[in-house]
This record gives sequence, structure tokens and C-alpha cells, in this order.
Amino acid sequence: MEDWQLKALSTFPELEYEINRNQGGPLSLWDDLYLALEKAYQETPINEDLIRRVYDYAARCLRQPGGENTQNDLASATAVGLIESLPLDARISDDWYRWMSVETFEGCENLLRHHVSQEQYCRLRDNFVRKKEGFAGPSSI
Repeated sequence: MEDWQLKALSTFPELEYEINRNQGGPLSLWDDLYLALEKAYQETPINEDLIRRVYDYAARCLRQPGGENTQNDLASATAVGLIESLPLDARISDDWYRWMSVETFEGCENLLRHHVSQEQYCRLRDNFVRKKEGFAGPSSI
């Protein structure tokens, strides 16, 4: 079993089935983790613990050395599998200021724009910046 899978199993024991059945590498894992993130925001109250673990795992993956493709490049898989999808759910994008630094937001602009129009991106960016200015907490990614 790959190191990223072992770390995922220890970080997300409740997703053991999804992680063990994963044959598509880290990019496929991010499909499952993004679905878990969406569900965490649907809970009342939101599942802060799971949300934090997803972003902490993402931060760990983004710090890994690059590979040749998304099968062995954890940073690229995380960028495509998570970052690119964040604007798709309003609950997630309304809260990402707590988890993402301004530097990451700006550095991921092309990824964040992938699924949204220019107008939507500008609204997301303005909302992020406004909320980030009033937030003193640390960012995971």
C-alpha cells in the first residue's frame, strides 16, 4: 500500500472502504474526499473535525515532491482533485477563507476559475478577500 493511502487510512478511518477500494491513485481518492467534504458541510452543525482533516491532508499532499503524473504526484492530484472543485459548492466556497491562505488562493487562480465564469470567480474572490480580512486564524493550505 502506498504511503498516501496509509496516511489517508489513518486520517480518515471512516472512509476505510473507499480508500481500500481505490484503484485510481490519489486523484481518485480526492473524488471520495471531496464528496466527504460536501457531506460534512451538509451536517448540522457542520462536521468541523472532518473538514479540518480534509484540509490538513490536502496541505500534507501539497507539500510532497512532484511526480511524473497524478498517479504519483500528490500535489497535482490534490490541486486537480480538490482545489479545482472547491468553487462548485457554495457552502465550501463560503467557508474556504478559514482554511486557505491568500497566497494559495492567488496561486491557484487558474484552478479555481476552471468550473466557473469570470463573474462567478470575481464574486468568489471578493467574498474570500472580505472574509479573510476579518479572520485571524491560521490557514491549512
